Amino acid sequence: MAESYSYTIQLQSGTKSLNAFLARPLAEGSYPAIVVGHEWAGLVDHPKTVAIRLAREGYVTLVIDLFGGERGRTMDECKALSESLSDSEAIAGYRSGLESLKTMDAAPQKRLGALGFCMSGRHMYLLASQATELSAVAVFYGRPQNARISEKQPVHPIDVLPQIRCPFLGIYGEADVSIPTEQVAAVREVLRKHGKTFEIYTYPGAQHAFGNDTNPERYHPQASADAWSKAIAFFNKYLKG
Repeated sequence: MAESYSYTIQLQSGTKSLNAFLARPLAEGSYPAIVVGHEWAGLVDHPKTVAIRLAREGYVTLVIDLFGGERGRTMDECKALSESLSDSEAIAGYRSGLESLKTMDAAPQKRLGALGFCMSGRHMYLLASQATELSAVAVFYGRPQNARISEKQPVHPIDVLPQIRCPFLGIYGEADVSIPTEQVAAVREVLRKHGKTFEIYTYPGAQHAFGNDTNPERYHPQASADAWSKAIAFFNKYLKG
């Protein structure tokens, strides 16, 4: 596994200035790149660790801070932060991240991926339907159906799946009460019906956020390790192959 280094950068999303955490391989060279989304707590340690792990696998990785430096410390705070963010704002942030990655010498323009968890996993359905520059997108337990349609969340993610433009990886927990297995089956069926390239895995006994090792109540070491290996194989196939 390669060594890496990381630092914070700023980028523009429309009129907004966003902070982002960048991790990249230490060795000079040309590397594929991945934009990463954080969970509803914000840009805390877990997404930074994900970025560093990806950098050590040979990817330039950028995590966009969609909450402007705010962090959720309780369930209520996290809920309030996530509900304050519109889909359009989130997608604009990820698009700014992709544009920034394109300008980096170590990130070839045509080898770009996206990875999201929980809240940002939901966003990645939407991003994959819009961003033609993406070569692969991976979703860890992102909800395919909204709790409700609203001004900030005007469409169900599953409804845009026919428009995705790249291979899709979906990772879900069978014990995730927020994403029933019927919804996962529906995602699989839509992707199959529309001839998309995809892989979907559901882990028995795994709850929502089972890959987050900072949440001991939900962390599932075996499922997390297997899901991570599948994600790396997926990105290696479509971004390095």
